[in-house]
Amino acid sequence: MLLMTPKQLQHAIDQLDLSQRRAARFLGVDERTMRKWIAGNARIPEAVAKLLRLMIRLKLKPEDCQ
Repeated sequence: MLLMTPKQLQHAIDQLDLSQRRAARFLGVDERTMRKWIAGNARIPEAVAKLLRLMIRLKLKPEDCQ
């Protein structure tokens, strides 16, 4: 399992040049869920962690994934 901490999530969306709102929309969650992830009040799904890490590694932007 590839756990992602809230700090790592924030860093990932910063690296992808996304706001929390835009990241939430891209990931298909509401802004409240994103805030919970960032605050550490909810577990960040493994699929989200994998997707964001892969996007960073491959230098992809959300518009490249549509």
